[in-house]
Amino acid sequence: MIYDIVNTIFYVVLAQLFISSFMKRRAYSIVQTALFSLLWAALGIAVSVAFPSIMVLRILLAVALNILFTLLLFLNENTVKSVVIATLYYVIAFVCDMFVVSIQKWLDQDMRIDMIMQDSISVYMGTVSQVMQFFLILVVRRLFRNSKLTDSGSRMWLIHLVFPVFSLSIIVLFAYSLDGPMNTFQKWVFLYLAVSLLLINMFVYWFIRQDLLRSLRLQSNEIEIAHAKEITDLYNQIATERDILGKREHEYKNTMTVLYSLASNNNFEDVKSILEDQNIEIARENHIIETGNRLISTIINTKYADACQKKIKMRFNVGNLSKVAIDERDCIVIFSNILNNAIEAAQRCAVSDRYINVKATVNDSQFIFAVHNSCSDQNNDLKSRKHDIVSHGYGLKNIKEAVERNNGICHFENSGIEFISVVIFPV
Repeated sequence: MIYDIVNTIFYVVLAQLFISSFMKRRAYSIVQTALFSLLWAALGIAVSVAFPSIMVLRILLAVALNILFTLLLFLNENTVKSVVIATLYYVIAFVCDMFVVSIQKWLDQDMRIDMIMQDSISVYMGTVSQVMQFFLILVVRRLFRNSKLTDSGSRMWLIHLVFPVFSLSIIVLFAYSLDGPMNTFQKWVFLYLAVSLLLINMFVYWFIRQDLLRSLRLQSNEIEIAHAKEITDLYNQIATERDILGKREHEYKNTMTVLYSLASNNNFEDVKSILEDQNIEIARENHIIETGNRLISTIINTKYADACQKKIKMRFNVGNLSKVAIDERDCIVIFSNILNNAIEAAQRCAVSDRYINVKATVNDSQFIFAVHNSCSDQNNDLKSRKHDIVSHGYGLKNIKEAVERNNGICHFENSGIEFISVVIFPV
């Protein structure tokens, strides 16, 4: 009984080690995690004691416990994924048990499985099985060390589950059909099947890794395309502004010539009329923010024009940003993504409630960029609601990486009615 308790506790520890290769733990305290783990182990022991001879029911209940505590202890990013990962661990444990049993049956072909489980040799077998599981988990963790940044859809996770579940059924069938005395051919067949199932199930993890890496490459390509489009739009905006500035310079010279001529002839009413027209034209102009940094000014003014079209009130507290030296790519990622997210969130609000407040200043050798915008709901996971989730769903992650490259920090907060984005890095 003591061994069963220790074995089950190690099973739970190895299960969590395995699952953490694919999923993030919930933010529980050490005490809470320990209590959940002990409850998991206790229920596992209860299942073994209650149904010692009904293998199929024990398997189903053990898998159900794996799924339940996976959902409780780990972040539920994808329910199907949680179910599959929990099942995959049980399959790994069961296949290792089968391998050890096949070795024992090969050494003593007359021994029955129920005799093995009742004999003291079960301690040795269980220990060997769990050592195998531990090393296999280390291999899995190494495989998925760089593959956690993306995820397959629910459909692909279900596909990954097909062969492991099939393996379980094969193991159960052979455990019943080849129990008892075996001839030499049968014991080799049993050993061959055990080794084959172990290797093929390990191949499943390689296949999952390849699928995740493929998804990551596709998502990276989509993000790069979106980023390139953003850069193209900004440079087009800069080119357009240069053309406009050239035309204004020409108009300015002509206007000054006319004003000088009218003033020389004391036609002050006409001078007043021309100046009023110029003031109206300036008020209509969207390029109203000048920061001293051409790229930042262009991004802010472009987003301001977009906000105006969507009837979003935009207020600014902008200082001189001429000292802000930041890589163009990072600059676009930070400013464009934050302002895009603000516009997207504000647009979902009622027209009367739409607002974006922007602060961009340099104080005490630190650049501070803060955006407060209205939002209509509590979106705690801070994920984009856009249909183009591939290119927009990684916006905050890209912002954080760009800020970190510039030795800065960032903070995002959602109160349900207002979203706050703050970026600070040294100048």
